[in-house]
Amino acid sequence: MSLRVVDKAIKIIKPIVENLGYIFVDLEYKKEFSGYVLALTIDSPNGITINDCEKVSKALDKPLDDNDITNGQSYNFNVSSYGLDRNFKTDYDFNKHLNKMVDIKFYKPFCNEKMIIATLLSFNQNSINVKYNNECISIERNLIANICAHLDF
Repeated sequence: MSLRVVDKAIKIIKPIVENLGYIFVDLEYKKEFSGYVLALTIDSPNGITINDCEKVSKALDKPLDDNDITNGQSYNFNVSSYGLDRNFKTDYDFNKHLNKMVDIKFYKPFCNEKMIIATLLSFNQNSINVKYNNECISIERNLIANICAHLDF
């Protein structure tokens, strides 16, 4: 059911988000402790404020209600910004971080490490290419448990 909800919702949400001048990043429909949640992630070259999230949420309330994407099932709708520590899921995530440092965690040790910090050079559906220890290496994506931006504090 959730895939159908997401597919129906994307057709409504994506054009409205883009017409408002924001970047549609991701949409998830998931069951949480409080019930079902439709969670939209947006971005902008200038960053996202709480006012931006509120603007998008208000613009989408009526179209989502009018189209009853969940066939009467109640849900909470959340709009959030692209988080600094967001796990990469989409091509947008990878493109946004090309030539930047990333944290890569593996299911099993890779190069004798469970996690590495490397520079993301390129990617495709099956693998990523990174610079690690001054070497360019290719990593199959099915070996990666998690990849996100490296945060230096």
